[in-house]
Amino acid sequence: MKVVIINYSGNVGKSTISTNLLASRMRSPRKFEVETLNAGGDVEAQKIVGKRFGDLLDAVMESDDAIVDVGASNVEDFMKLMQQFAGSHLEFDYFVVPVVKERKQQTDTLSTLNSLQHIGIPRDKIRVVFNKIELDDEMEKDFAAIYGMHTAEKNFTLRPKAIIYQNEVYERLSDAGKSLDEVVSDPTDYRAQLKTLTDESQRLDCLQMIAMKRLGVTATKNLDDAYAALFA
Repeated sequence: MKVVIINYSGNVGKSTISTNLLASRMRSPRKFEVETLNAGGDVEAQKIVGKRFGDLLDAVMESDDAIVDVGASNVEDFMKLMQQFAGSHLEFDYFVVPVVKERKQQTDTLSTLNSLQHIGIPRDKIRVVFNKIELDDEMEKDFAAIYGMHTAEKNFTLRPKAIIYQNEVYERLSDAGKSLDEVVSDPTDYRAQLKTLTDESQRLDCLQMIAMKRLGVTATKNLDDAYAALFA
């Protein structure tokens, strides 16, 4: 599977979705960042400047599975180059568009969806994922613009259960420089280890891992459900 994560807006969680939602559920995908500057980017990803679109296509075609994270500052170029390289969008299976509650980001999301449709990408390839959602949010009210566009134009696929809930673990993971999969699969018994430590710094690191592992159980279940809904 080859997936593009894209939105004209920043701060919608593209890097988090790439690492924690997609990469651990795909078959060892190659990861590409189309970005001139992405402070939150995956350090292991290959950085490809937007205008080297031909190189990106070559690499994607040679991959069985790929994740392309398009930074907000490169989306316009990426869209133009997809049109210049006629039919290049056919190399990708899905275009995942993350959206959050903030009004500006929702406006940018609508523009992103319109641009993808304009290029000729079919609606079944364009998937919206709701990100940073609180448990008590009223989805159809908080995302009225997204639901409204879907009802009126039906130019993308909307799955109401494709939701990533707000979870403190993502901020902790970013601070620790770890992925959710790394933390959840770590076999270390940190509770037992904690009892043997006297160094305060090591104890704090141990407590951090315990907290992340506990939060990670809930986050992983949520991501499993979101992934299943998104690609059902």
